[in-house]
Amino acid sequence: MISKQTLKDAERIVRITMIVILLTAGTSKLFSQGGFFDYNSQLFQGDLRINLPAPLVNAYLTMVPFIEIGLGLFLFSNKFRNLAVYAWFAFMLSLLFGHYILEEWSAVNQMLDYIFLGVLCLILPNHLSWFSRK
Repeated sequence: MISKQTLKDAERIVRITMIVILLTAGTSKLFSQGGFFDYNSQLFQGDLRINLPAPLVNAYLTMVPFIEIGLGLFLFSNKFRNLAVYAWFAFMLSLLFGHYILEEWSAVNQMLDYIFLGVLCLILPNHLSWFSRK
């Protein structure tokens, strides 16, 4: 039988992993000198089965790094952990949808790993504080 303490420690590790993923991705996009935006904006204007309006795509691409950094910081909250995890799901599903539109099937499948990180974080009990093991 796995102790509740161990499960809480596992949740902390999962949440730290989610935070590192988001903060790393967000900061790398912010400091790409527009490379992230330019590359992805062009992809979405290609010959695709589903075509979204360029202003909609560009607005979302502009917000992505800020969403990632904000969500990464939001996941530090113990009080609003569940809300932050649901926001994680919404964001990951939006990325999954984007990969689907681009017909990047392996990336769509890889997004499931990120969804499962959120599921783990949601179902595992959490510590009341980052600094205590209670």
